[in-house]
Amino acid sequence: MKHFVLGAALAWAAGLHAQNSRVVSAYNYMNDGDYDKAAEFIEPATTNEATAGKEKTWRYRGSIYGQIAMGTNEALKAKYPDALTKAVESYVKANELDTKGDYKQENAQALMRLQATALNGGNDAFNKKNYDKAVTDYAQSERIAKALGRVDTNAVFNSALAYESKGDLQMAMQRYQECINLGYDKAEVFRYLASMQKREGHLNEAIATTRQGLAKHPGNKELMLDEVAFLLDANRTEEAEQSVKAAIQNDPKNPVLYSVLGSLYDGKANPKEGTVAEADMIKWYGMAEEAYKKSIEVDPKFFDSYYNIGVLYNNRAAFEYDKCNQIKDDNKYKLCKDEADKIYLKTIPYFEKAHELKPEDRATMAQLKVLYAKTGDTAKYEAIKKELGE
Repeated sequence: MKHFVLGAALAWAAGLHAQNSRVVSAYNYMNDGDYDKAAEFIEPATTNEATAGKEKTWRYRGSIYGQIAMGTNEALKAKYPDALTKAVESYVKANELDTKGDYKQENAQALMRLQATALNGGNDAFNKKNYDKAVTDYAQSERIAKALGRVDTNAVFNSALAYESKGDLQMAMQRYQECINLGYDKAEVFRYLASMQKREGHLNEAIATTRQGLAKHPGNKELMLDEVAFLLDANRTEEAEQSVKAAIQNDPKNPVLYSVLGSLYDGKANPKEGTVAEADMIKWYGMAEEAYKKSIEVDPKFFDSYYNIGVLYNNRAAFEYDKCNQIKDDNKYKLCKDEADKIYLKTIPYFEKAHELKPEDRATMAQLKVLYAKTGDTAKYEAIKKELGE
């Protein structure tokens, strides 16, 4: 019986020695740069009861697979496609077994290097438009950060960009919202989320998100413009007007804002549905004209306002022509028409300036063609026809 116990003890010792030898061999192969052979020797040690419970076994395994994941040997990476995952798992396991904390700092530094590898791998995949791999790598970076007791907000944000780029708007919106919840609430995060909400037909949500962004970043020009645009799309014109005015106070040299304000007043003077009293119409036309002219004053090369003020005079004249057509007395009709013509012909210098700024715009050329015909300016009429290809 004593001989049997001794034999069993010797056998166990031999087995332990064999497993320890595998760990040592794996370590030596790793130091020699033969990571393939090192992986071959370390794996059995992770399942054997003699060595599976040792911190060293998992730390070596983490280092071996980490070297593969961070290395430049593409063939080896292809052979071990899950090297990064195995490395992370190994270091986490090593930390669990390191009850004395002797290697906590070393393991943490190794995990940080792996996190950088995962994040950079995601960025590289994103730049190559391999969005599925980018999402996977960013998720890995998040997992490593979590193992370190941190949150990788860069990975969350980048994964949102990847989901958006691959067309998965639901996941993209979810991830952008996570960014905001985590405190990664830069202005562009609110803008991207609101933009997708709008694309999905959720205008009220887009407005709410934009306003949440403005509460965090008061005075941000892009967010203010977004709010105005969304409010206009939602036909919430009164709110849009207030938003434009607030934006102008913050950015008084922005010609776009004055032009938008002019368009709002123009819309009130000439509503798509219903009518307004003539006195109110004239008031709104006057305010629109003032806003457009302020836009031009701020930026003398802003095409939109030149074109819009031309359209404004055009619409104003059309109203007067309609009034004239109701007059039966020839003399009164002529006086009325002369006044309407004066308003209509005020459009010419504005459309001409618009044409100068954007010679290819066919809508401007079409307006000028009609105006030159009305004034009998044959030379300009023929010239604009030629530009139109007629």
